[in-house]
Amino acid sequence: MSPKCYYKRAKGPSGKEISDQAVIAVIKTLQKEFGDSLGYRKMQDRLEEDYGLKLSRRKVLSLMQESKQLSSVRRRLHSEEYYVKRREMKGNAPPDLIGRDFFSLEPFRRFVCDITYLTGCDETWYLSMIEDLFNGEIVGWKIGEHCTAQLCMETVMMMAQLVGDKTEGAILHSDGGSTYISYEYRELLASLGIRQSMGIKLTCYDNARIESLNGVLKTECLYARFGKTKVKDRRIPVRDLASRVEEFIPYYNEKRKKDSLNASPVQFRMNNSRGTYLEVIQEKV
Repeated sequence: MSPKCYYKRAKGPSGKEISDQAVIAVIKTLQKEFGDSLGYRKMQDRLEEDYGLKLSRRKVLSLMQESKQLSSVRRRLHSEEYYVKRREMKGNAPPDLIGRDFFSLEPFRRFVCDITYLTGCDETWYLSMIEDLFNGEIVGWKIGEHCTAQLCMETVMMMAQLVGDKTEGAILHSDGGSTYISYEYRELLASLGIRQSMGIKLTCYDNARIESLNGVLKTECLYARFGKTKVKDRRIPVRDLASRVEEFIPYYNEKRKKDSLNASPVQFRMNNSRGTYLEVIQEKV
């Protein structure tokens, strides 16, 4: 398939150039149709998809400015200093210390974390979880109405209560989401001696282990109780979803047998409290 070509002057489906005034007339028609809500990027898409007109975004912007057809610009939620700070945080994001090696020989040393949606018929809540790579145990979890750094910090504190002083030198891996980049979150990890690890944003393979856990949660916890169709079609109140998750996680940790462990996560940890390192036995000569 040949790449798309865009032009400084509009060209129609037949390849003939279209005058600027003709394009402006189309732009006015589209803005009227969409309630003056189209920015120049979406306007370019509509010109091509609805009218077969191909021209560059810069040209679309110029014509919209000339004809006073620019949409109302949404006000920024924060000051310029805030956005500068956000860019700085992204610029010095932590390295990936896991490298898709989702394995640990010792409990409480290597963790992965993620946030998944609980979407009901009324609203969406967020489930933040931390999983131990040693045995798949959910060592920290919180449900919140908002996806914030505070939700992630509360999850870390729950993990810290279980792990105790073993947080020193442990690795906690996440995706590149903004909640995990925040200075408050990073300062909390540093205060606990936790080494932060981060994969690339929107790259699921960099955090595949806990993505798999999310799948188990949805299938065995939600679909099994309410039915897959009802959950996916958002026909269950979010409080019912959250209540079911709160019931399921202790069962998952303490009673659900994992085939790879031949025990539940907690049972496996209790039976292997020092880890699963190979021991070398030397015979006396």
